[in-house]
Amino acid sequence: MDNTLIKTDKANNLAYSEAINLVLGVKYGIDHSERFTRDKLKIVFPNLTETQFREIVAHKEQCFVSYIKETELNHNLFILLKSLHYEGCHTILLTNSRSERAINLCNYYDLTKYFVRRFFYEDCIDNKYTLLKSMGYDLQNVVLYENEEYSSLEANANGINIEKIIKVEF
Repeated sequence: MDNTLIKTDKANNLAYSEAINLVLGVKYGIDHSERFTRDKLKIVFPNLTETQFREIVAHKEQCFVSYIKETELNHNLFILLKSLHYEGCHTILLTNSRSERAINLCNYYDLTKYFVRRFFYEDCIDNKYTLLKSMGYDLQNVVLYENEEYSSLEANANGINIEKIIKVEF
């Protein structure tokens, strides 16, 4: 979902900036050309207590929706999603995004109706491909749209045919 179907870096980073300011009282400007993550938070603020870290992440997740207008739909992939759905393909959303944020994004762009199933971070105990296998999906027949090289390699290592992993760019 993130930066495949919807470009979310700017909204994510603005939410982190707000959360850091609220919890630490520090105005920290985040470059929108790359995604700020939990790992980067620990690197930039190495002396964070576990409580501060959890508070920043919780506030970031809560306030993300207020920046949803800063996201951008990948119109080409959206057109393809609609076409596949209307042709009767079994289209699913398989994302590492947490459910609340992913659902908010789907609702904002009216995407939910184009997915037969949706699987979120919370659904994946081991990894998202193990989840698909456990639900009876034949990973050799899955076509995956992915924007990150390491995620494509992970998908292939977990059984998705490399020829069926479509590189997506905005």
